[in-house]
Amino acid sequence: MSDFTIIPSRLQFKSAPSIDQQVNLELSQTQEELTQFVRNTSLNLSQLYDDERQTCEVFRPTFKLQYLYDNTLTGTTEYIPFLNNLYYVNPEQSSVSSVWRGYPQYYEFDFFRPRITDYHFDYSPESAYTYNWTYYLTYPSTNDGNVTMQGTYSGQTIQWNAEEGIPFIISSSSEGGFNIISFQCLMSHGLVPFESVELSFDYDGDTIFEVLSLGNDRYESSDFVFNIINPGYTGNTFFNGRMGTFKRVSNPSNLETRSKYYVRKNRVLFTQNEVDVTKTGFELNPFNNQKKLEFSSITPNQQTRVSMKTSSNTYDVTLKKELILSGITDNRNRPVGEIFLSVVNKGYTGYFNKSFNGVGLKRGWGFNLTKDVSTWWSDNNQYSFTNIPVNSYTKTSGTTETFYYNQVLKVGDLLDGDFCEWNDYEQVERVISPLIHKIKFNQDVFKTESTPNPNAMGYYYVPHVPLTLRVFSDYVETAPQNNSENIPSYAFYSTIDQEFRWREPYLYGEFDNLDRGVNYPYLNRAHYPYRDYVFRLIPEGTNYQDILGGLNIATQPAVDDCE
Repeated sequence: MSDFTIIPSRLQFKSAPSIDQQVNLELSQTQEELTQFVRNTSLNLSQLYDDERQTCEVFRPTFKLQYLYDNTLTGTTEYIPFLNNLYYVNPEQSSVSSVWRGYPQYYEFDFFRPRITDYHFDYSPESAYTYNWTYYLTYPSTNDGNVTMQGTYSGQTIQWNAEEGIPFIISSSSEGGFNIISFQCLMSHGLVPFESVELSFDYDGDTIFEVLSLGNDRYESSDFVFNIINPGYTGNTFFNGRMGTFKRVSNPSNLETRSKYYVRKNRVLFTQNEVDVTKTGFELNPFNNQKKLEFSSITPNQQTRVSMKTSSNTYDVTLKKELILSGITDNRNRPVGEIFLSVVNKGYTGYFNKSFNGVGLKRGWGFNLTKDVSTWWSDNNQYSFTNIPVNSYTKTSGTTETFYYNQVLKVGDLLDGDFCEWNDYEQVERVISPLIHKIKFNQDVFKTESTPNPNAMGYYYVPHVPLTLRVFSDYVETAPQNNSENIPSYAFYSTIDQEFRWREPYLYGEFDNLDRGVNYPYLNRAHYPYRDYVFRLIPEGTNYQDILGGLNIATQPAVDDCE
């Protein structure tokens, strides 16, 4: 039907003349015929798969934990459920003296706590993995430079705030015929020769000095010692034994290259309610279970049983729901490139974590682990308190005791993290020293010390297990000030160079010449990142510097040609 009505000119009004008329019609079409063979157009399935993979921000991570620990501390107790279930030491002598000494059994340390009929508390099989430990999925969220730290070197103790940099102690020496000043650090300094350092004190107004060399005559000292040349400095600025802090400066003519230092804070994404912990079906760690038969004649309750001191279990930790990272940025305002499985001791049975000012679990960093117990871990040191509150309950069996355990955190809560260095100009973050937690026995219920000691021996562990989701490139992208197109929000603007600086994350499946990158399986519109990790519970007195790096196996499931 036409949308136009044509009225002849002679009918427009009375006595209107007849004139020629013209109507302009627009030729338009609202339908289109299907072109032959359009439905047979070929699609590049490989490109389509890669496009979906690169834009996907859904992850289903898996952590495999090979749990290694050594149950080394013995003690005594008068609380009956504990007394009747120890792994006894010298039970023949104990049966005469009636003072039973031994180790807590393996299930006080393990991730999985089986049903034990010790009548200490009501056991629920559904909670088997939540009695001893809690598990969180976290990501680096914020930075805190105002964290008080403390370290000891050669009998001297230094205390500083994280933002002040890395501590050192000075000693004079010589190298290649030159007099040098040697700076021995409490942790890895991250320097290379001919970079510079900004010291916490000055010499005649100068605070920045060039690094001449690394290391001294000790084996593998280059990561912990740097040297500057001594052209003949006078006075008492660089005297032997002086302690201070430094910041790395890669280019002294551009102070934008001066590093920043802070403690990274991890924010909880998922709590233990969203985490599944399962024993691996047929895999154990290389160390045998240590067990023995306790005869009824030499047990306090005259019952025969099998005691087990250690276990060799391996565990898988997965999420019950998908991890979606869209809209989440890390502590440097970048796309999240790393997540953590954060394992925190809960100790519900009450062997550990006696409350002191409302806190039971202690925190420190790798440099606080020394062969002798550092005073840092003392109950009286408020700077080593965690932010994890404790709860308690009371039981009576032989004696009346109060048992403490660490409470479960909520989504959004913050956990202390690693001590880190960041350089705006280089756009690189480096972990200087990992976070450490320490658990100590509650001396009221299990006495490991002959006299009360606020700095009792215990066990240490690294709570944060990292998993890399994406890797940032090994080169810095730049763009001039007047060209802000496609510049990410986390880019650093250099006022010296008048340009933006940032690093792009590599594509999934992309690797650089240093073999850095990730290539996790991508199925069902989700990434499946994987981490195989050795989780250690470190007993007091271990040579920590040899094992802190840990046996961290970076293997991952194979990716075939279809993925």
